[in-house]
Amino acid sequence: MPKKISKTSKTITKKVAKKVVAQVKEKPIQKLEVQKTDINKSGTKNSQLIEMIKTAEDGITLKQICENLKWQSHTARSVISRLNKNQNLGIINDKIAGGDRVYKLPKKD
Repeated sequence: MPKKISKTSKTITKKVAKKVVAQVKEKPIQKLEVQKTDINKSGTKNSQLIEMIKTAEDGITLKQICENLKWQSHTARSVISRLNKNQNLGIINDKIAGGDRVYKLPKKD
């Protein structure tokens, strides 16, 4: 009869360890399916941000984005970065004389 491991025991025997490893190897790893959400859904803060950047001819500052969306600056920068990566919007940022960052879309020729 196999030796039972008590709840307070901190070590396991090699035999038990081999059984656990064998069981883990038998079960295939299931991939998590991530549901993609529609970022451009109207009424979301992401869609509001995209619209603000599109409508601002000279660009929009990080401070304006944070005030309008009630976000902290690191949140706004993160969302802009994610939108650039996932939506391929091509949002560019420039530093203006006052030290603020201005976000805008590239001009279409």
